[in-house]
Amino acid sequence: MQENTEQKSVNRRSSVIRIVYLDRAGLPARFKVRGPSVTHEWVDYPSTTPEQVVERGYGADILVTNKVKITEPILLACPTVKHIAVSATGFNIVDTQACAKLGVSVSNIPSYAATTVAEHVITSALCLRRELLSYRQSVINNEWQASASFCLFGKPLNDLNTSVFGVVGLGELGSATAKKAAALGMRVIYSSRNQKPCDYAEWVSFDELISSADIISLHCSLTTETENLIDTPELQKMMPHAILINTARGGIANEAAVVNAIENNLIGGISFDVMVDEPPTNNSPLLSIANRNNVIITPHSAWASEQAMQSLVDILGDNVDAFLLGSPQNIVT
Repeated sequence: MQENTEQKSVNRRSSVIRIVYLDRAGLPARFKVRGPSVTHEWVDYPSTTPEQVVERGYGADILVTNKVKITEPILLACPTVKHIAVSATGFNIVDTQACAKLGVSVSNIPSYAATTVAEHVITSALCLRRELLSYRQSVINNEWQASASFCLFGKPLNDLNTSVFGVVGLGELGSATAKKAAALGMRVIYSSRNQKPCDYAEWVSFDELISSADIISLHCSLTTETENLIDTPELQKMMPHAILINTARGGIANEAAVVNAIENNLIGGISFDVMVDEPPTNNSPLLSIANRNNVIITPHSAWASEQAMQSLVDILGDNVDAFLLGSPQNIVT
């Protein structure tokens, strides 16, 4: 063990690095996180409640978290913690301002889900534009079997080609999705805090995007600025056939307002992979419309292809190792 290197990269109470994974059950057990190359102790907890974080994190050098919130009081109560490795792209669960103040670095995994999330979005768009759920149900209901013709005409079908695809937030996931949409012949527009030149999407204002897109895909972070970004006024501006897809974070769209929009035919359909409360309760607003043919609700699984999860654990292991070796990577603060 390179003692001098470790002393420069982490302040610890003993000679053995202690790493605590607070919610290991967020990944299937078959995916193994590679431990760092230095001598260490790695402790996994399937899940951790807010009341258990300090007890479990006390004495740790590194905390690994997916959904467990790390606040300033927790950091103050766990002074040995010098790095937080977030096992996801989004890091809104961590108080990054407190981390910066207390000298705690934070890493995330920025690129592992680009392909899987983009494919989920495009699949959702195809399913809803082509009314796959509706036509599947018509066969189950024996409607095709009773048809006087060789085919069954039900709800109108629409191509993706030439439709307008709107992307809110052109980060890595938004960009990957926009490229796939463009490759399928869609006109891609985007709205983002930073206007960036690209040859596959055109920047427009947020108001223009929500009022002119046939398909709207959310890819922005959840912040105080983007909470309820899609609410009743925005839904009312959308075209009546518009499809709203959210694979970003629950809370970016007001769930009650979205339910109202579906029930009153203000928009054409939704595909939501995220909710405000996860897992949701049976009283969740979105679950009340989950059985509709123009609604797709999936259990936060857009990121979870086999290939993406393997990439995640590989990068997570690399992030921890890089920090301990004094060359941190994927640092967000």
